[in-house]
Amino acid sequence: MSIRSSFQQMLPYLTPELQAPLRHLPEQDSVQEIRLRCGRPMQAVRGGIGFTVTAQGLCIGASGGIPVTGQAIEAVFRNVCAHSVHSFQDAIRQGFVTIAGGSRVGICGTAVIKSNQLDTVRSISGLNLRIASERRGCAEALAERIGDPRQTGGVLLAGAPASGKTTILRDLARIYGERMRVCVLDERGEIAAVRNGMPQFALGMQTDVFDGYPKAEAIAIAVRVMSPELLICDEIGTEEEADALLRSMHTGVTLIASAHAGSLQALRMRPQIRRLTDAGVFRQAYLLGTGKNCGNMTTFQKFGGDHP
Repeated sequence: MSIRSSFQQMLPYLTPELQAPLRHLPEQDSVQEIRLRCGRPMQAVRGGIGFTVTAQGLCIGASGGIPVTGQAIEAVFRNVCAHSVHSFQDAIRQGFVTIAGGSRVGICGTAVIKSNQLDTVRSISGLNLRIASERRGCAEALAERIGDPRQTGGVLLAGAPASGKTTILRDLARIYGERMRVCVLDERGEIAAVRNGMPQFALGMQTDVFDGYPKAEAIAIAVRVMSPELLICDEIGTEEEADALLRSMHTGVTLIASAHAGSLQALRMRPQIRRLTDAGVFRQAYLLGTGKNCGNMTTFQKFGGDHP
């Protein structure tokens, strides 16, 4: 398995003071997150464990940590928003902004509510830079177990946050995109990290990317205009998305998707997921582990019925 991390692409978004100790970290490809919290030391997450960043490297505990000021968080936030916060309001309302390389920056602060809905966020108190990585070959074993999804049916990848769902989806797109027509529905820009029309990650010779489309619309358009054999998307679950996926099933297109869940039992308790599994959109579900088991399958479930 070869690994290519977006760690270096993430660094320019930080202030010089925060960049400096990170530039010399060993094993940068293993860093999953950089966490900035106002008034506390900067942290780097590896293997699901938070380490304090010091001038000498990483350590457990706060002693010697690089402090994060409110001014630093404001500067990083403006860098993430390309100094045009207004242009990113839709993304901010969702809680994150996707940056170059496909990394996602989570935003924590004080909510501004208008008409009983979240309008924006002010007084940013924390940022979580979740670093995208391309791990070619990480899904080979899973793809071998799945087989040909056109024959075995739709696949659902479940897992807690930071369990590797997006990374696995990306490698599955690469694997299947060499064998069949694939459409990646990349609403958040994380799977493909498209820049100027070009995916920044390898997704397979026959893969087309719908970048930034609302998922329900992307499903309908992809099926109508690109004649895919396989759709790949992340984080499904709304009623509108479920309706679109149910319609796509009747066109003969197979789906591989991800969803947040700590267990397969919890996954099936979500009404929209249950609708999709009961209707036969998904025939298999895999649960990914966290921490040292990040990206590894821990549980498998097969749903009944014949593939349509």
